Amino acid sequence: MINNPNNNKEIHFVNVAKTLTIFLIVLAHLPIPTPLWLFIGSFRMPLFFLLSGYLISSRQYDFISFVKKKAKTLLIPYAFFAIISLFFWYFIGKKYGNDSSPDNASSLFKYIIGFILAIPSKEYLGFNFPIWFLPSLFCAEIMFYLCQKYFRKISFFIFCLCFCIGVLIKNYIDIRLPFGIDVSFFALLFIYTGNWMKKKNLIEKYVCNVKFLYKIFFSIVFAILTIYISHINNAGGTISMVHRIFNNYFLYFVGAFSGSLFLLFLSNCIPNHRIFSFYGRNTIIILGFHLMIFSFIKAIQLFIFHIPIEIANNSFSINFLYTILTFILVTPIIFLINKYTPFLIGRQIGIL
Repeated sequence: MINNPNNNKEIHFVNVAKTLTIFLIVLAHLPIPTPLWLFIGSFRMPLFFLLSGYLISSRQYDFISFVKKKAKTLLIPYAFFAIISLFFWYFIGKKYGNDSSPDNASSLFKYIIGFILAIPSKEYLGFNFPIWFLPSLFCAEIMFYLCQKYFRKISFFIFCLCFCIGVLIKNYIDIRLPFGIDVSFFALLFIYTGNWMKKKNLIEKYVCNVKFLYKIFFSIVFAILTIYISHINNAGGTISMVHRIFNNYFLYFVGAFSGSLFLLFLSNCIPNHRIFSFYGRNTIIILGFHLMIFSFIKAIQLFIFHIPIEIANNSFSINFLYTILTFILVTPIIFLINKYTPFLIGRQIGIL
């Protein structure tokens, strides 16, 4: 459950933003047209880290309590999703499609190592790659807590330094660190930005409380800017935070923040509805299960309706439908986990 001391408009804004963000992440994991994929990819992960910074609450906890809280809400879900999806891959996934290979024994060994060390690489987390986000966010929030506690006055410069360290690791060592720490170095700036915007009430003043027509106008302006930036920056190769590929760093930040502002303004244009509260509070379950649900949908399509999988390639309409179906199919899973095993996602019984 989101702990937000502010008014209902702000709670609604957070839930809508989280719902739209996870929807775009799910959509981007399907074979959508390249321009759309580049547009979404330019800001989807920066926005998720920014929202995490907006929601982070550290002052009321000592360090040990904060680590325990974050382990409960991020590492336990990571382990749960990893175990479920690893079993799914071993008994089903490795026998069909791209994962069917005579070298499955080698893949299983790497996947087990990847699960234990949470290495953000498809070579090691290929059984459910999106869950790399959870341990990486855990590390980033721990680093954020320590920096804010002991170096608050120079925290921004430290986070900039961390970004530079991440660049040096990528360019001169080029190794993947356990628990996605190498990605955490990049995430810190976005977490800091989200937390800074919350402290200064910037979203409330300049996004939530402006006139509706202005929200529409700025949504369009930032969308157009993000489309343009994603096009010119990706001309040098696809950008990706998890793969630590940014091309032009200035353009990357412009695209990340303009895309985030596009979605923040758009979120405030959407009327309040409990569906956003439901999905917004359960994005972690959607993140953990959507690839397995993809496999289920494709199996029905291929083996029951005998429709080739390739029909969805580069089709926005079909993949948009797949995303809607994924949200529908994950809904009973959300209900069951929240009702019977909420501890798996760091919650108490009765909180949905």
